[in-house]
Amino acid sequence: MDIAQRNSPYANEPLARHLLFQTTDAIEARERVAEIYCPHDLKIVGPDRCLVDTSMSRVELGGISLNRLRYGPTVNIDVGCLGTFLLVMMPMVGTAHVSCGDQTLCASPDHAAVVSPTLPFYQTINANCDQIMVQVDRSLLERICAQHVGHDLREPVRFGLDLAISNHHANGFLALVSHLINELDSPASYLKSQLVRSSIEHLVVVTLLHAQWSNYSEELTRPAPSVAPSHVKRVEEYIKAHAAEPLTIASLADFAGVSASSLYTGFREFRKTTPMAYLRAERLQRVRNELLQATPATTTVADVAARWGFLHLGHFGTYYKKKFGELPSDTLRKQ
Repeated sequence: MDIAQRNSPYANEPLARHLLFQTTDAIEARERVAEIYCPHDLKIVGPDRCLVDTSMSRVELGGISLNRLRYGPTVNIDVGCLGTFLLVMMPMVGTAHVSCGDQTLCASPDHAAVVSPTLPFYQTINANCDQIMVQVDRSLLERICAQHVGHDLREPVRFGLDLAISNHHANGFLALVSHLINELDSPASYLKSQLVRSSIEHLVVVTLLHAQWSNYSEELTRPAPSVAPSHVKRVEEYIKAHAAEPLTIASLADFAGVSASSLYTGFREFRKTTPMAYLRAERLQRVRNELLQATPATTTVADVAARWGFLHLGHFGTYYKKKFGELPSDTLRKQ
């Protein structure tokens, strides 16, 4: 099916071969969708608040998934923040009023919605709206974005909400999704190969990053910089291997065999950061990794932060939220 054209969207029943569930029970609908996406409040608008006509199809392709979701009646959905994933909502039929951060949009066959992971998200899906949804793992999104801008991300990726079909950049993303759906609906699809599926996730994320405006669009469209000097790469590797040790700009420069000024200039020019900020980002990632694996009953944020050199909890919390879009206590509570 060509999503961009939206002609007779029910003719081919996209993703019908991959039906996950179908129900007329509102509670079951909310619980089943929450299992796939995240917990949320769902309220049916209308006289009969117990019945829906909900169906969902889903195919996972590594860190992304293609989904088709229809509720039936008009529903209000309050999610909070998606947190761990991004969602692209593409109505084939009908409309959905979407609020993400300070942006609002009436999503329709002419306007898809790109919902960023770290922004508050609320929507009203109108009756008989039938949508294709692309779910992208946040860690995959941020890893690929960092690879393409050439440095660790200073803040979470935030997209513009409106992916307008009239935008020729958007058409590339929509055409890619249409092609993938066609292949998934084919009995002889080449996407059955795990080797192929692993490369598709990268293609989808890169296409989205270049199709839709984000807070990293300017960097993504800049000409590629020349290769970083070897001493910058050596220091990056050294920091990763010795992040738990008391490193200073002097000790890093001594290891690299260059002056502190040259080291600072190299990081500024080729990594858009400083050596110590790079070290802090690495330690923040180590803290996050520990918090994600820790048991809240026996672990405190303060203990983990101190173990990685963050003794001022106020400053640490600010750095952490800026980098990951949530408080460290929120990360710990995910367990």
